[in-house]
Amino acid sequence: MDTTLVYHLVLFLHILGAFGLIAALTFEAIGLRGLRRATQREDALMWLGLSRTVQRLAPASLGVILVTGLYMTATSWGARGWILVALAGLVAVAVIGGLLTGVRMARLGPAVGRASSPLSNELRSALRDPTLLTSIRVRLALVIGIAFLMSVKPSLAISLVVVVLAAAIGLFASLVGAGRNELHTEAG
Repeated sequence: MDTTLVYHLVLFLHILGAFGLIAALTFEAIGLRGLRRATQREDALMWLGLSRTVQRLAPASLGVILVTGLYMTATSWGARGWILVALAGLVAVAVIGGLLTGVRMARLGPAVGRASSPLSNELRSALRDPTLLTSIRVRLALVIGIAFLMSVKPSLAISLVVVVLAAAIGLFASLVGAGRNELHTEAG
């Protein structure tokens, strides 16, 4: 098989993996929004159903991105600065998702399953955990920063600045959103 054709097929799979990751993050954001509004057990269970899709789609997409990215790095690009920073950024996305979101969701699912309807104030508070929003916002910002790196292919220094800036924007969006959510909670 022609190596150019193989490269283009691998690149296509790499892009499909990126689409899958964005889809997973979108499903997660929609599910979190629904969970934050849930007052009944059945509603919370419905929104938690989206998390099962995310649990399958996100790791599979990250795997496709990593395998195809490593293949293209090894066969065509070499270890360039933007590639190393993008790889570190993807690892950060996976770690943040696993530690900040995955652990909490693993506890929330069974708690909602055992709950009565309407949900207790304690459980509703857990469903509104601001850490979940911080996690999704930082990961979305990092993924956008990584997409920028793949498009522009800047130097190592600029790549580091882009990823740090993306993470800072995600954190800032979480802080602004947390303040706005507190105002809505007090008003409601």
